[in-house]
Amino acid sequence: MCAGDSVLVEDIDLEVRAGEILTLFGPSGAGKTTIACVLAGIDRPEVAVSGEIRRGNSTRIGFLPQYAAATLNPARRIGAALGELVGLHHARPERRRDRRALRRELVAQALSAAGFQDDAGDRITRRFPHEFSGGERARLALAQVLACEPDVVVVDEPTVGLDPIARAALLSGLVALRRSGKAVVLVTHDRLAVAQISDRTVFARRGRLVEDEPADPPASARPARSPVGEPVLRVRNVSVTLRNSAILHEIDLDLRRGELVGMIGASGAGKTTIARCVAGLVGPSAGSIELDGDPIPVLRKRSRAQIAAVQYVWQESAASFEPRRTVLDQVAATAVRLRGLDWAAAREQAAETLHNLEITADQAARHPTALSGGQLQRAALARALLAHPRVLICDEITTALDHPLAQRILTHLDRIRHNTGTAVLLITHDPATHLNRADRLTMVSNGRILATGTPQDLLAARPAQNWPAYWP
Repeated sequence: MCAGDSVLVEDIDLEVRAGEILTLFGPSGAGKTTIACVLAGIDRPEVAVSGEIRRGNSTRIGFLPQYAAATLNPARRIGAALGELVGLHHARPERRRDRRALRRELVAQALSAAGFQDDAGDRITRRFPHEFSGGERARLALAQVLACEPDVVVVDEPTVGLDPIARAALLSGLVALRRSGKAVVLVTHDRLAVAQISDRTVFARRGRLVEDEPADPPASARPARSPVGEPVLRVRNVSVTLRNSAILHEIDLDLRRGELVGMIGASGAGKTTIARCVAGLVGPSAGSIELDGDPIPVLRKRSRAQIAAVQYVWQESAASFEPRRTVLDQVAATAVRLRGLDWAAAREQAAETLHNLEITADQAARHPTALSGGQLQRAALARALLAHPRVLICDEITTALDHPLAQRILTHLDRIRHNTGTAVLLITHDPATHLNRADRLTMVSNGRILATGTPQDLLAARPAQNWPAYWP
């Protein structure tokens, strides 16, 4: 498989069997997503495929892409979208009452298989996609796939962005699919998922399949912590109410110059809503947000300097790239629009920033469809860094990356904040990401901040607190 003159993967021999979970394991950029798309019969612009692919004539293949939330229709309630899918792919009883009952039952089955609790049906089906967290939207997209009753299910990084409880439920759903006789192809860099549910594992490395797992490259040295400076951002008593439902309750948060604050919490806790408030994408119902002591408005009212000062890299930001422009040009556009650079200087700085995030010149010259999800997530980070922000918000930016690469990217962020004074808010559902790196941690649950302090202080306080199960 090639993108222009670049070979993405080659010499791929693979067999998928019914009643089996086949895992395709490897680091970001190894070619896993390209192989998954070919297995699922997904055509990608500018990617040429050669070789022989055999599928049964009646075999139905369901595909869950890496950034699956983009497959949800933002204008339709979840119940209506799932109901339409089960109606298209299942026999319909003659009586309308029976059709409705069957549709409700099949929708509930799809949601359960995607890791939602059995008693959550009405609460989920009446809501729109934007009312869910990123991890919940990924599972709703899986429910859409399962509603079509596929014989083969190809899932690309389904555990990305999930807290341990939701993650365990989703993996249990994949095991149930295997027991029902379906074939499951799990594309992942999640070692725990491989250990828990994989029947057979193949390893991808640099566009080829190899017999044994390659050794990880050594992690780069982490720079020593430096003292943080004065507050850059202040969030005071911020509450958010959407459609008469309270989402956030009296949030207080400070970010200081050069500081990394880790924000942790389960999927749906309110972490992303806090980030969107700071970024100006959601207006607070009450409270205030200040940058360098001055109130900062919602995004549409911000000046160019204010937009550059607060940059947000969100969990599904890979979907923000235009398919017809090269990644390099799209990253460089930030420096042109927000810093006034000419295109030549902007491209030079964009190439250097991408290189520092392990995106090669050849990869940067490609269109987005020829890059993996993890590569596009790093390109989105490069795009934000090119604005030279005062505050950088990173929402689950490492979940699409294998562990060694994720640590190298976080180390690069450490260097940037120490050298430039950029304050970083790093959002995740995994406390282990932050324990040895963050200056302070903020724990979020049910739209409230439960606790804030250094990792050592929160660890010491753990026995006396009734904190959520995801906290170590």
